Amino acid sequence: MKAAKSLTLMGAQTLGVYSVFRRSNWRAQRLLILGYHGISLQDEHLWRPGLFMTPDLFASRMQAISRMGCNVLSLDEALHRLNTGSLLPLSVVLTFDDGFYNFFRLAYPILRQFGFPATVYQTTYYSSWNKPLFNLICPYLFWKASGRVVDASPIIGRSGTFNLRTEQGRTSASLETLTFARSAGLSADEKQQLVQTLASCLGEDYQELSDNRLFNLMNKAELTQLVNEGVDIQLHTHRHRVPLNKGLFLKELADNQEFLKEIGQLEARHFTYPSGVYRKEVFPWLAEFGVRSATTCETGLAHSQSNPMCLPRFIDTSQASGLEFKAWLCGLRELLWGRRNAQPKTFERVTKTQADCPMVAD
Repeated sequence: MKAAKSLTLMGAQTLGVYSVFRRSNWRAQRLLILGYHGISLQDEHLWRPGLFMTPDLFASRMQAISRMGCNVLSLDEALHRLNTGSLLPLSVVLTFDDGFYNFFRLAYPILRQFGFPATVYQTTYYSSWNKPLFNLICPYLFWKASGRVVDASPIIGRSGTFNLRTEQGRTSASLETLTFARSAGLSADEKQQLVQTLASCLGEDYQELSDNRLFNLMNKAELTQLVNEGVDIQLHTHRHRVPLNKGLFLKELADNQEFLKEIGQLEARHFTYPSGVYRKEVFPWLAEFGVRSATTCETGLAHSQSNPMCLPRFIDTSQASGLEFKAWLCGLRELLWGRRNAQPKTFERVTKTQADCPMVAD
């Protein structure tokens, strides 16, 4: 199927279909919101290509946007134009989820080279915690130890071993370790002690990983600098959680917004759902809080009839080819195969989604 799609896109480009779509009135009435997560500082893209991409690949994406003649707009301007029917041809918005340090270090300098505006949906609790995120560094360390069998006892206190020779074994070891930390009610400091033990058992240098900030979020000073230089920092909940209770959900937003005010982002009225988890019941909660738009991980182009509380995006990853990326820029990709994941993730699936998502409930 993947090969067939590649051949179809290659043929479409050769026959000039990309160019036809690029100039079409249909595309001119639609907005492409691109979503990114992490830019790899070292080898994170090899570990999780659906979450991280190399700086060179990200730069090539920005170059493709520039060469195609896309109009890269701020989120505010793009949504205003979408609502008023005044979109510019090939309108594109760039968004980044979570607010990793690698945005500040790698993505932002590339964006400045092209003069592109961007929105960062910042989860904020761990912005004041200059340590690697526990739910990311644990599976990363197990991946680094691929091919080994290690004693589980010093890590989680049970007899037996972790078999890291297969992907299934590494996934099982990660989930068991994360479950152990959650069940034991470990504090943030205790989790870091567990990570240090894990790194030592696996022969990795925890201090080097921590110093390089592979899985850290941007801190207040970095975020303040970005705001002062015009980067749009918006809502992503305080602890990257999706509470089922309205009061708790609104508190996540309030705590998130308060932090953003402290870094100088006085107007935070746009939101993206952690893990892509949402349901229709939260739409009025968001409106009550004053949120004007909410983006999802559902794949597609936004148009004038799109619900502003569940706007689609294309989440760009290392796994998408250059041909597919350009097909999304011109709009062809959506018409050829339609949207992926058209049904929203429900709160009933939150437990499974949170288990799969490395950022949730760190």
